[in-house]
Amino acid sequence: MKDLTLVMMVGPLGAHPLERTMRFLLRVAARETLSRIMSTGRVARAVLAAPDLEGLESMGRSPLSLEIDLDSAGQPFDFGSRLSDLIVRYRISRLLYVGAGASPLMTSEDWDAALGAFQEMEEGLLTNNLHSSDWIALAPAEAVRARSHHFPTDNALAWVLHREGELPARVWPRSTASLLDLDTPVDALIVARHPMAPPVLRKAVEETGWDAHQVARIEALLRTPGSRLILAGRVPSWAWAALERHAQVWTRVFSEERGMQASARMQRGEVRSLVYAYLQAVGPRVFFQTLGELADGALLDIRVWMAAAGRWPEPVDRYAADLFAWEAIHDPLLREWVEAAARAPLPVLLGGHTLVSAGLVALLESTLGAPRLPLEIAEVTDLG
Repeated sequence: MKDLTLVMMVGPLGAHPLERTMRFLLRVAARETLSRIMSTGRVARAVLAAPDLEGLESMGRSPLSLEIDLDSAGQPFDFGSRLSDLIVRYRISRLLYVGAGASPLMTSEDWDAALGAFQEMEEGLLTNNLHSSDWIALAPAEAVRARSHHFPTDNALAWVLHREGELPARVWPRSTASLLDLDTPVDALIVARHPMAPPVLRKAVEETGWDAHQVARIEALLRTPGSRLILAGRVPSWAWAALERHAQVWTRVFSEERGMQASARMQRGEVRSLVYAYLQAVGPRVFFQTLGELADGALLDIRVWMAAAGRWPEPVDRYAADLFAWEAIHDPLLREWVEAAARAPLPVLLGGHTLVSAGLVALLESTLGAPRLPLEIAEVTDLG
C-alpha cells in the first residue's frame, strides 16, 4: 500500500509529576505501536506530530520512514486543524490515524491483517470503534479537512465521517487488542498485567510505583464463583456478554451515555446519568455504602458523572482520581467522590470508557491467563 501514510500525535508532557508520568507512558506506547505498524511494510511513511522530542529522540533516527513534525510553538492546539494541516502539507490521500495510546496490545500481525483489509477499499473508512475511534484508516483523507471543526479530539473521527461525510464504514472485529485504549492510569495498570502487554510498556508502568492493589482485588473477585460485580457508565453489550460467558459472577449493569463525546452531547451539555442522579441525591458516602450492600466490587466510568455534573476537571485531577489520590485533587466535587470511593466497603476501580469496556475484558483475560477471549463479533462489519 504505497500511498498509505500513518499519522500519530503525542501531547505535551506537562508540568505536574503525575501528568508527566502518564504522558510519558503514552510516548512509550506510541513508540512501540509505530514500530509494529511500520514493520508490516504496509505504510509508505509515518508522521509523528509532537510538541517536543523528549523520549522520542531515537524515533527520528529510525531506519524506517518516520518524520517527526513539531507543533508550532505558542499556538493553541486544535486536533482537527492540526490533522488537516498535516494532510495538506504531506499530501496525504490515504490516511491511517492512530492515537498515541490506541490498541497497545495489537501485534504486528494484527496490524498487517487490518491494513490488508483496508487495502481492498477504494473509498471509505476502517476503524476499531465507530462511536469512539482510537484508530482509523480512511480514503480520501481530504474528507477530514471539510469537517475539521467537528474534531476537538480524535474520538469523533469515524462517527462524523460516516454519518455526516457519508463515507462507507467498516468496523474491525472486536477484540481486547483492537479496542483497549491507554488513556488513564487505571488503563495502564490493567495493560501491564495483561499477558500480551509489550514488555517495554509493562516495565515502564511497573516503574511508576502506582498501586495496583485494587486491580488485583477485582481480579480475585473475577476468579471467585458467585461474586457480585457492578458495572456503571458507558458499558457496551459485548463486554458484559464476555463477562457473563467467561466468569461465574453475578452482574448489575448500568449502561448509559455511550457515544457522549463522538455525538457531541457532552460538548452541548446534554449528558444525563441515572447513577449520577442517585449519587447526587444521597451523597458519596451513602452511595458507596449502598454499592457495598449490592455487590462485592465495582467498575465505575466516572467520566459520565463529570459530564453530567457539567464539569471536566484537568487531566491531573482525573489521573489522581483513578489512583485514589484524593488529597491531591483540586476539584472539590471530584475529591469528595474519590475519598468516599477510597473508603468504600468494597473494591472499586475508577476510570473512563476503557475501564468498563475493553479494560474489563482485559482484566478477565489476565485472570484466566487467556490472551484473546472471543467476543461476539468475529468478522468485519460493513456499514454502508
